[in-house]
Amino acid sequence: MSRDRVGRADGTARNQVNSWLAAINPVTSHLIAERTSYSSQLIPVTPYVTVSCIEAFLRYPEAVATIAAAMPPEEIGAAARRPGCQVDSVFLWGIANFFLIGRNVMAMVDPTLDSVERTHTVLDFWARASHAYRGGPHLHAAEVGNRVDVLSPEMVAHLAAGATRVDNERRDRIRRANATLINHLFLLYFDTRVGHADTGPYRLEDGRTLIVRDFYRLGESDFSWSSVAAGVPHRNLTAALVLDPQVEVSITDYGTTISSPEDYLEHLNGFGLYTTDGVVPGGLPVPLSDQELEATAAEAKVAQRKHYRDIVAMDRDERIACGAYVYFTFLRPFAEIAGVADEIDWTCPRDIPADLYPLVTADMEPPERDPDADVYPAYA
Repeated sequence: MSRDRVGRADGTARNQVNSWLAAINPVTSHLIAERTSYSSQLIPVTPYVTVSCIEAFLRYPEAVATIAAAMPPEEIGAAARRPGCQVDSVFLWGIANFFLIGRNVMAMVDPTLDSVERTHTVLDFWARASHAYRGGPHLHAAEVGNRVDVLSPEMVAHLAAGATRVDNERRDRIRRANATLINHLFLLYFDTRVGHADTGPYRLEDGRTLIVRDFYRLGESDFSWSSVAAGVPHRNLTAALVLDPQVEVSITDYGTTISSPEDYLEHLNGFGLYTTDGVVPGGLPVPLSDQELEATAAEAKVAQRKHYRDIVAMDRDERIACGAYVYFTFLRPFAEIAGVADEIDWTCPRDIPADLYPLVTADMEPPERDPDADVYPAYA
């Protein structure tokens, strides 16, 4: 290829990458500003996030290439438009942003590692999968008024049909079980909120609003520490939350429901519970009873107590490694759909330079970010 053609190709890739960065920057800046800050006395969250993002920057291009060679990202995104699949809005956000955060960090250490080509590999995969998952030209929920309406009308009808009436006593039981499952997943995912996510809002024919909430990997999974949850009877649950018509709902790219009035569960008038365990992709989730919900919540509470004791017994580097694994493996559900999860080494940390590790895992406050500056700089 002539030097002129190479230059034009490089310029096209650079322009495309910069276009994606221009779409990502305002959404990520807004999400970061709105996200409630959290500081754990037990788990070093900021250090493990930094480690995972460095690993993502160093390793995602090769992993993404392996996945895309097995299945086009458009097919992965389309296949994810179903309950119980963790290729969701927040995991899509994560695979782009973790790589880019790592790029920012490594630019201060060794800027020669950065290239348009590597960034293009990751963001091209993300953009193609995201378009297919969202079913339109948008890349983020924020671009369409914070909506993640990815389920088919037939699936929405199936979930809504199993949502039965909620009175005050049942509402209280559902609220307690929901909180228990969320707390269990928060600790199981090492103090991060990605173990559950919402899609919707879906407007039903009678004017009510349906939120679909997935609880992922409640039991044993690829998490090496998840044996504490061996007694949890269901790995994945899907809840259909039907709200009064007057409740206004939006769902962010983090899969988080924002509502007016704020306490949307107070306006819950229909509820159904399902599992996708053992259901083939494209099949209908299997209905469960309230008793099965409460039994699952009870076992989750037992697992949470065990897991807390196990974390206390870990040293700091072990906690960092577990948290870093959670974030680095945001790419794993994509590989599972493509059938190549076993072809990728998910060990984390692995490639972070030995002399850099103690610097990024030290106990210190993250640097202040200029709110007026782009989160991720464009390529010149």
